[in-house]
Amino acid sequence: MRKVKWNAFLSCLCGLAVVLGGVALSARADVTTEKGASILIFPKVRADGTFDTIIQIANMSNNMVHAQCFYVNATLRDTSCNCPCVVPSATCVPLCQELDFEIWLTKQQPTHWSVSAGRNFTPYPTFGEDDSGFVPGHIPPVTDFVGELKCIEVTDSGEPITRNDLKGEATLVSLVTVEDGTLRSNLTAEGDVAKYNAIGIRGNPDVAPGNPLLLDGGATYDACPAKLILNHFASGAPDMVVSELTDAPSAEFTDLTLVPCNEDFENQIPKWVTVQFVVYNEYEERYSTSITVSCFLETELANIGQVFTYGFLGTEVAQTIITPVVQPDGSSGGLVGIAERITTVEVASPATAARAAYNLHSEGSFIPPNGPDGITLPGEQ
Repeated sequence: MRKVKWNAFLSCLCGLAVVLGGVALSARADVTTEKGASILIFPKVRADGTFDTIIQIANMSNNMVHAQCFYVNATLRDTSCNCPCVVPSATCVPLCQELDFEIWLTKQQPTHWSVSAGRNFTPYPTFGEDDSGFVPGHIPPVTDFVGELKCIEVTDSGEPITRNDLKGEATLVSLVTVEDGTLRSNLTAEGDVAKYNAIGIRGNPDVAPGNPLLLDGGATYDACPAKLILNHFASGAPDMVVSELTDAPSAEFTDLTLVPCNEDFENQIPKWVTVQFVVYNEYEERYSTSITVSCFLETELANIGQVFTYGFLGTEVAQTIITPVVQPDGSSGGLVGIAERITTVEVASPATAARAAYNLHSEGSFIPPNGPDGITLPGEQ
């Protein structure tokens, strides 16, 4: 007898639409991964000896484009010993140190660079070499880096401009094979790659934005999402395809990265936001948990709470709604992020792993009660 497998992801989506009374079908999502934007956010960038990241940015217009970019190094440090740590906790927190640089792009020009190598100002690059093409300017190399990259379109004099000319992509490249059996999200194979689109925030071309840049729902810039929607496997669930093809043990994991939309590059003060996770399994049973994101969060879902685990959920897949929480004093902030699916197969010891990055679905516009999110650039406000 042929076994018919229920399409759980479609069921979750349909069930959620019923629960939300159709809101998911009509609510507007402001951020984009396909159109040109004035602000680009690369939530996950790694150049730490285990991974490197290739950044690609393109000018979609026939104008010269100038962008101011900021690396935010969120490498975890233990405040009790000022030493590296792995799992976020009360004492294991991100550095949140910023490094800025500028790029110039001629009309319709794409450019790229490796985060660990950067890109030198080479007036006459060799054709066919990695730094060939028009020079975008000096891009500094960074190492021992885990964090995000934000790029903002600005004028020649450095003032923000809302022409929506930028689009970007990032490719995470595994440099070595990692055999970490304690943190499954660290399992990887040398040469494995995972790619995602940069998250774009479009500006209103009819206004001249000030500083800070206001993510106010379109009056100046579009707002960050009211909700992020993550479709994922339960942590530790067997891979359905592998189970059909072989008896080898397999498991699925999801690595989630979230970054706040608020950013203060002038004073380098980390921003934080409390996030609620509402998890629906295949039977549309509802569970919840929460966590505080300070500057940057990258972790396997099971590290957030047992509600994400296969043993707890009882189903192979789930859908999670990620929502910013408004505090009693009215403070809050939006978030954006990406996810990586990690599939492990134990055909030998250690397990073989492969990763695939993907963008989260988004819904609605989030305007905190105390005022819109903002990105403060260096200089006078």
